[in-house]
Amino acid sequence: MTKPKNYLSMGMKLSNKFPNTRQLGAKYALYVLSSINLLNFADRYVPSAVKQLIIDDLKLTDFQSSLPNTGMIVVYMICAIIFGLLNDKEIYDRRVILWLAIIFWSIFTALAGLATNLTSLILLRSLVGVGEAAYGTIAPPMIGDYYPFEERNTAYGIYFLAIPIGGALGYAIGAVIGSAFSWRIAFIVCGGPGIIAAITALTI
Repeated sequence: MTKPKNYLSMGMKLSNKFPNTRQLGAKYALYVLSSINLLNFADRYVPSAVKQLIIDDLKLTDFQSSLPNTGMIVVYMICAIIFGLLNDKEIYDRRVILWLAIIFWSIFTALAGLATNLTSLILLRSLVGVGEAAYGTIAPPMIGDYYPFEERNTAYGIYFLAIPIGGALGYAIGAVIGSAFSWRIAFIVCGGPGIIAAITALTI
């Protein structure tokens, strides 16, 4: 029997064409998306790892130091709705959106290391939320399109396992680099790998 064509290249939902069938490249897509999700949450936890260093350097209060992450979450909530609608409309190749999303949050994670005051840090961390919202709303449905119903729990389990692992890595790496060098270097180092990993989103 001829294997079904991979329709993800056109941004379409595979489940509409071949329901309840594992699609070609499912394992590869799962590993790629899970690995990038790990980087996603590693970047998200860096500020917590170097919080005290930021407070000391920029002369912030404890409340002020919470504002950059608050801004990121607010932007994430708003953009998640927008990207969710784009995903449902299926008007563009989702791989390209993911590629742009990963580059976007990685660049602004790194640029946060250049922040000179609270305002610039809030702005740069808030923009991270744009890229993370795009990834967070588009990647899981892609996994659902690749796997049949009876295999999705395992697939999602692997994908979401990246959250605690990525968070732990981000916290550990951020703390080590921040202590050894500075909080600025921690942001730059943690943002860099995502820019390279973004290319793999186009190969799914």
